Amino acid sequence: MIEKFWPYWYGGPAIAAVAILVLSIGGNYLAVTRGYVSACSIFTKKPYFHRKEMGGPFGFRTFFIIGIVIGGFLAAIINADYEPSFALGVFDTIWGNNPVIKALVLLTGGFLWGYGSRMAKGCTSGNSISGISRGSQASVVTSIFFVIGGSIMTHILEYIVRGKL
Repeated sequence: MIEKFWPYWYGGPAIAAVAILVLSIGGNYLAVTRGYVSACSIFTKKPYFHRKEMGGPFGFRTFFIIGIVIGGFLAAIINADYEPSFALGVFDTIWGNNPVIKALVLLTGGFLWGYGSRMAKGCTSGNSISGISRGSQASVVTSIFFVIGGSIMTHILEYIVRGKL
């Protein structure tokens, strides 16, 4: 159904519209990491996960995360070319098809994502979309380093995939 990614001039305003709508209706800022913490609070009693600013186990943020998962699933099944698979494209090229190695790499990546989000006091959505729009200098600096780090990692992975390292 959709053959290519949206160009930035569609995607950017769409993300901005969602951020404004969420803020206008519920007074909430877009923040995926906080949503993840809220969803985790369903399964644990640790105080960190039950802080007031997280919104509770069945608050807006939990349903925001559930909506992201359902939206991704619906977008995949609506696409005529969708075929469920455990193949991960370039990831498999780099790490191979051993399920243990793939699981370890993905778990390590998840840990690093979580740790980085804690260090930056938010993820890319919280800092780059919500933080910058609120005028947070820390979010501006963090977002600059997201772009720099992503660019560097993209070039490193390109060299790995093409066998130049």
